[in-house]
Amino acid sequence: MTNEQIIELLKATIDTSGGGISEPQDAEAFIDLTRDQTAVLREVRVETGIRTALNLHTINLSEPVMVAAAEGAEPAAADVVSASRSPTTLTPVEVLCAFDVSFEFLRRNIAGQRINEQLNQLFAKRFGKDIVYTMFMGDTSLAATSRTNKALRVLDGLVKQAEADANVHDYTIPASPSYVSQVFPGMVAALPKDYRDSRDELRFFVSADVYDAYASEIGSRATAQGDLILLGPWTTNLSYKGIQLMPVFGLSNDRVVLTLDENVAIGFGQEMTVGKDIDNRSRLLKVTITAAWDVGYAESDALVLGATA
Repeated sequence: MTNEQIIELLKATIDTSGGGISEPQDAEAFIDLTRDQTAVLREVRVETGIRTALNLHTINLSEPVMVAAAEGAEPAAADVVSASRSPTTLTPVEVLCAFDVSFEFLRRNIAGQRINEQLNQLFAKRFGKDIVYTMFMGDTSLAATSRTNKALRVLDGLVKQAEADANVHDYTIPASPSYVSQVFPGMVAALPKDYRDSRDELRFFVSADVYDAYASEIGSRATAQGDLILLGPWTTNLSYKGIQLMPVFGLSNDRVVLTLDENVAIGFGQEMTVGKDIDNRSRLLKVTITAAWDVGYAESDALVLGATA
C-alpha cells in the first residue's frame, strides 16, 4: 500500500463520532482511564457527575461515646456526644486540553487498529499528570507566562488551600532535613491521635526528590531493608511506620502533605466533551477535550502541611 492509502485506512479507524458532549458512561470511562494512568489519583476520593457544586461532609467524633448502659434509663446529657459537620465545597472549573496528532505519526504508528486505544491512553496520561500537578500546586494568582503557569492558574491546589487554612496543622521542615528522624516523625506527631492510628489510610504526598532522599536514607543503613532499597526494585511504595509515601508529579521539594487518602477529593462536572476532527489541509488529527473539575479536602484537622521556613 502507498503512504496515502495507509493514512486513509488509519483515518478510517479514528472514531470521530465522539464530538460534542460525551455520554455519561464515556466520560466515566475516560476518568477511569485517567486514574489508571496516574497512581496518585488512585489513592484519593473521586466524585463524578457534579452538576454545579458538591459539599463534602465529614462527621467528627473526637471523643469516646461508649458508657455503661442502665436499664430503663436514658444516658445523661453529658454522655451524649454531638456530631460536628465541616462542609467543604467542590465547584468544578472548566478546562480545555488541545492535542494535534500528525498524519505522519498515524502512518508510522505500529498499533494499527489499536490506534484509538493508544491515543486515548496518551491523552488520559497527560490529562492525569496535569490534574495531579494542579491539584497540589495550583495557584490562581500566577501570571500566564508559560504553559506550566497556564495549567497551574486554573484553580488553587491543596498546598495553597492548606497554607490559607488556620485549622491545618503546620510543620516546619528543617533546612537540611532528615526524613527518617525529623520530618516524618514530626509530621506524624502533629496529627491528632484519632487520625494517627489509621496508618493504612494515611499517606505522605511528597515530591520525587523527597521520595528518593528518603530511599537514600534507608538505603544507607546496614540492614536487609537498606540492601533491598539500594539493589531494588521494590514492588510497592516506600513507607514510614506503616504510612505509605506517594511521589507526586510536580510537587515542590519544600512541601510535604500528610493526610488520609479519602480526605482528599477531586470532583468532576457532569459534562465532558472529547472532539476528534480530521484536518486534511494541515494533515492533522485535532483532539479537543473539555472537562470541569475541582479539588479540596474534607477535614482540615486531618491534614498536616510540612513546609520549609
